[in-house]
Amino acid sequence: MNSLNICRRYSTEEVIKGKMPMLQEADTVDPAPCITLPWPRPPPGRAALSVDGAFMHADGTAAAGMILQRHDGSVIFAAYRCIFNCNDALEAELHAIMQGMALALQHCTNPIVVQSDSSLALGAMTGESLSRSAYGHLIAEIRHHMGVREFIPTKIRREQNRVAHRLALYSRTESTTVVWLRSVLPCIEELVSLKRNPTLLE
Repeated sequence: MNSLNICRRYSTEEVIKGKMPMLQEADTVDPAPCITLPWPRPPPGRAALSVDGAFMHADGTAAAGMILQRHDGSVIFAAYRCIFNCNDALEAELHAIMQGMALALQHCTNPIVVQSDSSLALGAMTGESLSRSAYGHLIAEIRHHMGVREFIPTKIRREQNRVAHRLALYSRTESTTVVWLRSVLPCIEELVSLKRNPTLLE
């Protein structure tokens, strides 16, 4: 096959005289663009609560990040909170869900879609597998909130949850707790804009 390709590209005289590359030229293929998955907007009349937990096993630091948005992408609130005495990543995820739901009840009257990239944490909202575990107190709080308002657990991919992830990471590293109403921290403004208007990334 290599010989046939050489014959197609060069004349017989060039082949005899050795006027050709020592190695076969590799076909260049343009890399496919990386497509940013769009933020899954909630249906009209509902709000989306994106949450994420951050946990560092080395030092036990943990935090929760959360952002509540309307169907059009406008921000109702954004927040991050330190979590003390956290044992693992799942506990951090459950804290994020519970605390995000509590804030959502205070600042929104619509049914709420809870978006997380943790299938296990979302499953605890409606399943019984963790109810009798060490996380039982968090599950009980989550179930209490679900009795007050309609919360719909929804799994999203990690790249769709970058805003909540960055909020949680910032809180864990800076050991701070903050809530913004109708606004966001400057360091995540570009991510919120990207969620509203996803583009192709080179």
